[in-house]
Parts: sequence; structure tokens; C-alpha cells
Amino acid sequence: MLRRASLLLLLLPGFALAQTGTVTAFATSQGVIGQANRADCTSATAVATWAIVTTGLTLATGDKWRLSTSSGSCSTTVPTTYLTEVLASSTTQSIPGVFVAQMATEASVSCIGANNQTINLCVYYLPTGTIPSNPLVFTGTLNFQTAIPPPPSVNSSSPGDGQLSINVTSGTATATETAVTGLTFTVTCTPPAGGSAKSATGNAGNIVCSGLTNGTPYTVTAVATSSAGNVGAVSAAFGPGDSTTPLPFVDFWTVYKSAGGVETGGCGAGGAGSLAPLLAVLGFLVARRRRS
Repeated sequence: MLRRASLLLLLLPGFALAQTGTVTAFATSQGVIGQANRADCTSATAVATWAIVTTGLTLATGDKWRLSTSSGSCSTTVPTTYLTEVLASSTTQSIPGVFVAQMATEASVSCIGANNQTINLCVYYLPTGTIPSNPLVFTGTLNFQTAIPPPPSVNSSSPGDGQLSINVTSGTATATETAVTGLTFTVTCTPPAGGSAKSATGNAGNIVCSGLTNGTPYTVTAVATSSAGNVGAVSAAFGPGDSTTPLPFVDFWTVYKSAGGVETGGCGAGGAGSLAPLLAVLGFLVARRRRS
């Protein structure tokens, strides 16, 4: 009977003996839980917000959380060097303003590393602010996404009226540029000296660079950005040339009139058949004009 009673006490609400918890963090600049990028890592001002969620823990006045990071498992000894220490006001508590660069330094993260690096988040519970002999530690992870993409390839350009359609694909991964998936690309169309460059962003494939000046030969470059916001090196320049020179759009009727056409359009006496030879010439003139 005594053994059964002991089991009931363990199962009844209010008599749970285990304390469990989770820790998450995100760089405020991105707002993606469990992630920081290269810019966050090297910034002197970028901060993270930590979230602590515990169960089975009863807080008292003066209790504290001590925050630390580690490249390996969280130590079972309360660290004397740490990120910050705050009063434990709730078993579900958000702690903002933790410097990301300090998180990286404490966990020995290289902010310019070629590959992403995962660290451990360690939160120590200090009852009444004192260090216990057997500390309670809650853990989580954060991924420093430091990988950058290689320079993309600008494969071709198709001119339009005041625009260029640029075909862009991802570059090939190198030892120091390993991010090749989940990329976005920014193309920049730069006119001769004194003009204003235009940019457009999209996925791999055709990206339209608009707002350009017809008849002006542009130089086109592209750059890739990883899903974490890490920007790679700029591509090799494409152009300037015929394929990077926007052309005005000239409709069929304008070409026909400029070639000496006299029909006014509509249902005239000549009928549609009388325009057939002119329309054939029209198609030839348009093709010739686009090639010139």
C-alpha cells in the first residue's frame, strides 16, 4: 500500500518533480527563430531575443536566469563568463537585447566561416540568485548561417522597350562559397558614365530590368543573396552590346505608314485582301528593324 501511495503522489498534479524547459533565440534583424546571419555576427549593434519556456518550476523572489552559449554541450557547471543575467520573472520569459556578436564570440564562431555553424544556447536557473551545487540548465540551439553564395552567371539578355530581360543562374560552389540553394538574385543594369543604374531582384531564370533608356547600351551584372541574407560576390560583367541595348517598340501600323502605306484602315473599298501584300512586307520590315 505504501508503494502504491507513493506512485499516486508522483502522478497527481502538483506533485511533479521534474523540471523541463526549452530555449529559443532569433536575431531581431531577421526575426527567424533559431537563425542569425553573417551581418548579425559581425555587427556591433545587432541583438537577439531569447525565449525561455519551463514547466515544473516554481519561481521565488530573487531567482535569476544566467545566459551563455557554447560550441558543444552546455556545461553542468554554471559559467562565470556569460552573456547576461536577469531576474526570473516568469516561467515563460522573453529576454531581448542580447548582443549577437557576443553570442558568437562565447561559442567560438567564425563570422566569416564558409559553412553554417550551430551553437548551443544555455540558460542556468539560479534560485534566489545563488549558484547551486547541482545547477538546473535549459538548452536550445541557434544556427549561424555564415555561408555565402558564389557569383552567379549572367547568360543572356533580351532587349525590350525600355527594359532588358536578363537570364541569371546560380554559380558553382567553391571551398569558401557554399550556399547554392534558396538563393535570390539582383541584377543591375548600368549605363555609360553619368547615367543612373537600375536594379531588379528575382529568382533564377529571367529577371526584367526596367526603367531603362532606349538606344543606350547597358552593362549588366548580378549578385546572389542566400536565404539568410548573406550577399556573395558580383558576377562577371555582361555587355555592353546590342543585346543589352533597349529598343523602342514600333507597332505594325507605324512601320507600314513609314514605308509609304496609304491605307487608312477599317473596311475600305479595297477590302482586307488588298492589304495582304503590305502586311507581308510589314513583317519583313519589323524583323529587319529589330536586327539593325
